[in-house]
Amino acid sequence: MKIDFREFFMKNPLLVLTPEDIGSSAREFISVYGSYMREVAIVGKRASGYATYASRTAPVEQEHTQMFEEWLDLSSKLKVKTVVAMDFYTDRWFAKDPKYQTISAKGQAVPHQICPNREEFWQYGAEIVKEIGSYPVDEILVFGTGFIRDRFCFCERCRQEFAPRVGQEPERLSYEFLVENPDHHQTWHDWRVDKVTQGIAQLQAAAREADDVVERSEPLRLTIEVPIDPQMGLLEGAKNENGLDPSRIFDVTKSVIINLYPWTPVLPRKGTPEYDHLMEALYFVKEFKRRGGTVTLYRWGVSVPEKLDEVWAIARDAEIDRVAVSFRFPEDYAARRESALGDV
Repeated sequence: MKIDFREFFMKNPLLVLTPEDIGSSAREFISVYGSYMREVAIVGKRASGYATYASRTAPVEQEHTQMFEEWLDLSSKLKVKTVVAMDFYTDRWFAKDPKYQTISAKGQAVPHQICPNREEFWQYGAEIVKEIGSYPVDEILVFGTGFIRDRFCFCERCRQEFAPRVGQEPERLSYEFLVENPDHHQTWHDWRVDKVTQGIAQLQAAAREADDVVERSEPLRLTIEVPIDPQMGLLEGAKNENGLDPSRIFDVTKSVIINLYPWTPVLPRKGTPEYDHLMEALYFVKEFKRRGGTVTLYRWGVSVPEKLDEVWAIARDAEIDRVAVSFRFPEDYAARRESALGDV
């Protein structure tokens, strides 16, 4: 895939780059494109669970660690805003352990996702944030946050903890039981939002610790992914399906990155009902910004500049000032889409 980096940089997005996108050494890339770079993100921890930097906590892709350090060193010297992307609950390496896998209502384990009701994994993610925060970085984009969908998680730990809240025995708790009673279903949604928010709060606390250690002049910003897709109910879907409530995230990090239509390949056209529904879903942006929050609009798989123009057009209509794109879809995109939309 041949990318015209210069044309992309001229359109002022935040590019979320993998080591494979950069291709050459960091020094060679920055020597060519450094004058165009205002802010750039590099992937520090992938959905595979592997880190591209010299982590003491996560497994490491050793072939990329030198480039990662050189990238951050040079971009910092050039006063380029430096951003690192990491996946959180989406972690295939950690999810190999059945103890941490998230379980669907049908009892099916998903091997690429961690159950968000695992305090020890929050601690693991916090260590990753502290490690990344020890570098000269301004912001961490946190992807892979939240539950997969409403039918998760029915692991033993979640059953034991949640069932008493709705007067049910853990072994008899079922998705059908929840949806038959709107109050129980709402309690399920609220409980899951609490769990995700608690995990994000652990990461935010770790970011503050990193600030104290390196004496960063401006606080390290954590920007949390919120997927908005019509097949998942847009913003209400983010809350009810994924456990991600922007108002709760505001109280913790004050920064979100909206993953625009992650499971839907075609963006809506202006003037259509679908476009109007999207604008209604994004109306929260105005209040979020009014309260001092920051919002970024993000899209996977934008490999030609014309597709970037489509994202910018939506951003402008929604009064979003920042757009981020990655050139690729996640390497396990098909499996992740199936677990999000399929009959699990």
